[in-house]
Amino acid sequence: MGARAFISIDAEGLPFIVGRYHLMPGDPLFSELREVSTRITVAVASRLLDRGYQEVVVADSHGSMVNVDPLKMPRGVRIVRGYPRPTSMIAGAEGSKAAFFLGYHSSPARRGVLAHTYSGRVIQRVNLPDARDVTEFLLNAYALGELGVPVALLAGDETLREEAARHAPWVVFVELQRPIGSTAGIARSIEEVIEDLERGVDDAIARIESGEVKPLKPREPWIEVEFKRPWHADAASLFPCVERLDGLRVRLTCERYLDNFKMLEGLVLAAYATERLV
Repeated sequence: MGARAFISIDAEGLPFIVGRYHLMPGDPLFSELREVSTRITVAVASRLLDRGYQEVVVADSHGSMVNVDPLKMPRGVRIVRGYPRPTSMIAGAEGSKAAFFLGYHSSPARRGVLAHTYSGRVIQRVNLPDARDVTEFLLNAYALGELGVPVALLAGDETLREEAARHAPWVVFVELQRPIGSTAGIARSIEEVIEDLERGVDDAIARIESGEVKPLKPREPWIEVEFKRPWHADAASLFPCVERLDGLRVRLTCERYLDNFKMLEGLVLAAYATERLV
């Protein structure tokens, strides 16, 4: 095949990850997150390499973005680590034949495990021209679409299934965890999860080769963000291409979606900074 595949791996949609004690270095159960993240990444990357991809780029995409153990990656994997970075969760995707999203999760409105969109601390919801309360899946898929990279597989919280089917019906969905509360979920054993993922990769490759998988493009480029506090929106209003809509909402109005996507990350960092001032 001789092509490059791209993996973006998040955490809150992984099996067995259910609480804040899992999420960051230093947390009591962070070692569990790291082991699960690494095993799932290795399984998917290895399957892609076995199926003929020459290179797999892995974007470690949760929190401080140092969750995957780089010493356990197989030959042929390139790892993008660290935060902040340009294009955030899709950094390194340029030139890839297709993208594979792992460990993705719900937006707050969909009652998934540890649900949020980009930042649970400062963002209440994100809207797009053709969808409300969107997830990181859709935000990232549109950004990849502008780069000409389609998403072929989405694995994570069961609540993502409907959004994927509505906006990108060619995407293979693999359930990694089913929510039974905002900090509780049920998942199959890691061996069964990996078997599901390997079958999902095979199905996704078949759809890629048939021409069914295609880049996802937004109808219009704007992104609307509703913050949790007025001072978050105050900080956002200082940036160019930002229109203030009301006390909590702003609209990012750059001409290209990818520019608005990059701006979103900057607005999150600016909103974090205001927490030290208020």
